[in-house]
Amino acid sequence: MAESTQITRDDDLAGEVAQLKREIANLRSAIADRAEDIMQGASRAADVVTQPIRNHPGTAGMLFGTLVGLLAGMAIAQMAEQRSHHWYDRYR
Repeated sequence: MAESTQITRDDDLAGEVAQLKREIANLRSAIADRAEDIMQGASRAADVVTQPIRNHPGTAGMLFGTLVGLLAGMAIAQMAEQRSHHWYDRYR
């Protein structure tokens, strides 16, 4: 009797393992499909961004230069805030 109970448990366990393997295979295929969709969407988004840059390189360069200048100005202003606000305090 104990052997039949053990065999039944082993069969149940083997069935559960097989079912879990099938579920993992299904999840892998679903993840692969989703990853492919994400890659295609990212590729389309990159095309949307790069196409105007290719068509108007001067405008893109000007915008990039403006952004760099803005960030540099913000960094300089931040450094200036750490110092005293009065010009004469530098020469005391």
